[in-house]
Amino acid sequence: MLCIPTLCTAKKVVEIPVYRPGVFNSLKDSAADRRVDIARTLSRPCRKMTEADAMRTIDDLHKVAVALDDIPLQCAVFDIRADYYSVNRGYNNLSTRYYKQAVEFAENEKRQMETGIYQHRLANYFFLYKKNIDACRYYLLSEKNLKEVGFKSVPGMGNLFSETANFYYALGDYDDARENLKNALVYQPEPSRTRVNIINTIGLTYRNSGNYPPALNYFNSALKLAVQIHDTVWVALAKGNIGSVYLLQEKYNEALPLIREDYSQSLKYGQDVNSAIAMLRIVRISLKFNNATLAAAQLDTVDKVLSVTSENVLNERIKYYDLLAQVKSKLKQPAQAEHYRLISEQLMDSLAKRDNIAAIERIRLQWLKQKSREDFNNLKKSANVAAYKQNTIIVVLLLLIVIGILVFNRQRLKAKKDRALLASELLRLEQERKNAEAALSGYTENLRQKNEMIEGFKRELERLQITVNDREFAANLEKLMQAHIMTDESWEDFKKLFTKVHRNFFHNLRHKYEGLSDTDVRLLALIKLKLNNKEMAGMLGITVDGVKKAKQRLRKKMNIDDNEEVETVVNML
Repeated sequence: MLCIPTLCTAKKVVEIPVYRPGVFNSLKDSAADRRVDIARTLSRPCRKMTEADAMRTIDDLHKVAVALDDIPLQCAVFDIRADYYSVNRGYNNLSTRYYKQAVEFAENEKRQMETGIYQHRLANYFFLYKKNIDACRYYLLSEKNLKEVGFKSVPGMGNLFSETANFYYALGDYDDARENLKNALVYQPEPSRTRVNIINTIGLTYRNSGNYPPALNYFNSALKLAVQIHDTVWVALAKGNIGSVYLLQEKYNEALPLIREDYSQSLKYGQDVNSAIAMLRIVRISLKFNNATLAAAQLDTVDKVLSVTSENVLNERIKYYDLLAQVKSKLKQPAQAEHYRLISEQLMDSLAKRDNIAAIERIRLQWLKQKSREDFNNLKKSANVAAYKQNTIIVVLLLLIVIGILVFNRQRLKAKKDRALLASELLRLEQERKNAEAALSGYTENLRQKNEMIEGFKRELERLQITVNDREFAANLEKLMQAHIMTDESWEDFKKLFTKVHRNFFHNLRHKYEGLSDTDVRLLALIKLKLNNKEMAGMLGITVDGVKKAKQRLRKKMNIDDNEEVETVVNML
């Protein structure tokens, strides 16, 4: 390929490839089943050409394809044009149009396999640019066509299954991702890095769903295969994933050496994000072993890695600041601990908003999948009927055209409506959170006021006890004096409001501190609301001294240092 220099320095010459006729002449002597792959390889330099030279080069490929009457190669021409504009312009109308033309051309030529393949490539394009609804639709259409052709007849079917699995995995749809990955395994029977990757990812779908036994089985299978093919990178990654499961199961001694090896190998082979993830896991273990100084040094390493990567590391940053807050707390730096805890919570809010959008999108995609499969079945039934009634085929086609136009218009209107509903849902969720905070504040204030009334009522009852001699009456008064406002019923109401505002408080409390009684949990919830001892005493129906003693018992149960306040620990939950 001829090149012209565009920039010269003393050290380096940057060259841009230019148009050269006859690049694709060798295709005339190539086997038909290899022409598309060869054409893609020969056309790769087009990505760096000017638009005019790139299109002239691809025009030459089109002429060769027509001369050979090669339908798959003619489909590839549209695809290669789309690829050029996608590489140079991102998501754009020209790429979209050319990808769709490849599908339409295959359909017009009644080439079902090519139709399915280019529907899949169009889906990959939409997925790349986060157009997930359109991507899902074309993945489903592709699956339908390729299934009818027969998956075993489709070249590269294993890669198609893997790419579809990547789509569902990215959206958190682990069940569909796992199904496609298991299908992909059928077409990757030989030991290879690709097979290791597929097995490992199946393990991730189980781990991310909280199903640890099958996750460990797949990670161990991936490790065994990686050892067999002498792939040290995948050996380390598989061990790191096994270590991550042990960490989740709180088996820290088993987890630590595996995660350390994952970290060192990831660092060695330039896997920055994975090395940061491994180090964050090591930090958690260091904190469990009460080595805050070491954990602080390890977090410095994580920060350096995350600061230079271009990848999306929001999850890792949340974990980083949360662990940093824990380190600062253990190092007796409460102000800094609170600062980093707030940063972690702010990032968690951003992640929650993103996850809410993803959850809504998953629901829409599930609906689309169900509806599409119903449509496929209906179309198949219609085709069977048409086979027996050939005299009505013209009418049926006309009706399908009209229905297609109506469906297209309906989908366009529905897409607009869905965007509006999504925005409205996000606003509703935000308002619901604010309302929950206001309701909890009002509920707490109401409890305070009721407690003040009860305190006054108690004083009056005590006065009456002095003046009344009737024993039964005095006993009843005593029972009233012992009553308190935090009954089981009022506690459940209070707990519902509290959880809406502090979503993970009770979960983190139970997870981190075992052996706490229900009374302990109630007291800790009131401490979280920053109530004073007198207010807590009124709500729990005990004396102020009782509250103080309860705090002392909590300090022992929770292993809190003498120089650290219970309130500080609770605020970090």
